Amino acid sequence: MPDISRLNELSQHFNVSVDEILGNNRMGEITEKLLQNQPIEHVTLEEVEEVTPILHEQEVDTLVGYVDENEVRVKDIASVAPFLSQKFLDEFAKKLVAQHGLYWILPIAPFLSVQCIDEEAEMVFKQTGDLGKVACIAPFISKQSLERLIDSAYQKSGKLDSIKCVASFICFDKLGEIAMNAYNEGGINAVLPIAPFLRTDMLNTMAKDALDKYGLPGIAPIMPFIDGKIVEEYIAGKRVN
Repeated sequence: MPDISRLNELSQHFNVSVDEILGNNRMGEITEKLLQNQPIEHVTLEEVEEVTPILHEQEVDTLVGYVDENEVRVKDIASVAPFLSQKFLDEFAKKLVAQHGLYWILPIAPFLSVQCIDEEAEMVFKQTGDLGKVACIAPFISKQSLERLIDSAYQKSGKLDSIKCVASFICFDKLGEIAMNAYNEGGINAVLPIAPFLRTDMLNTMAKDALDKYGLPGIAPIMPFIDGKIVEEYIAGKRVN
């Protein structure tokens, strides 16, 4: 398929219309009006999808702008997202978040800039104070922004329940740091909400400390997540004593 910028040249050279080159009257009409910077009426997203392979990003942006806003659905934008500019997608995403929330941008999240996703996620958290409202796009949030969010959520609530919804997306070191602080302040029970996401060696360290202080009852909540040898060694040591 020829580049749109060459269609007029080809049309004049072969003395044929753009419609004839493209083999589709409507597609030719849309393309010709784009070339001449003329407004286009009644454009559908299906027509946009058909013509995008020969358009540049800015031209696709312009064409989508002619589609009735009431007909624009996120899944349709996702189908042409690879052909749209970063600026258009980011601006479209911001409108969606303002109107409906973060969940609505999920279909186009892979095509958005990291800056856009970080800004929208932090804005939603600032407005709601609920990390659960951000969890749907956690895989696309930058490491630095996600760590800021979990720090804020934990400091605000003082409980690990507030961050467990994104625990699987946090690096082990950061999660371990928060978990150890929670353990030092509230004991084993404080760590339980994110125990499935912590490294076994870290849980083992906490378990050994809790055993020394409180015995077996002290580690009961996290026993499914620790090394069984710790309990065996503890019991064996009690028998010897």
